[in-house]
Amino acid sequence: MRYMPRGAGRRVQEKDYSREIIFSTEDFEEEGHLLQVVTIPPRTKQRLHLHREQTEVFYILEGEGLISISGSEFLAGPGDAFICSPGDTHSLWNQSDEDLKVVVFKISKPAENDTAWLEDQGS
Repeated sequence: MRYMPRGAGRRVQEKDYSREIIFSTEDFEEEGHLLQVVTIPPRTKQRLHLHREQTEVFYILEGEGLISISGSEFLAGPGDAFICSPGDTHSLWNQSDEDLKVVVFKISKPAENDTAWLEDQGS
């Protein structure tokens, strides 16, 4: 059994989003799983990317945004859920004035980073 009190996750600031890691790969008995909450700030588009090996499950907690998965676009809001398989290109675009918060469960996450960023957004 594992318990993580509210707000006690490890916070990480990335270029175009932040994340709070709730349970890391070390917290699961099985290898390669991770649970985090990703926050996309207002009027921010996450860079298009893919993962070579891992599957990601998205569950929208708060806000609304445009999610693009392998060329299909969806206007997503609270309660919507998606699965991205390895190789699926994807990004989240928060077009609103409120944070977009998404629970992300990573399955079969390799020890090394398997993310391929497909656009850079001006760096």
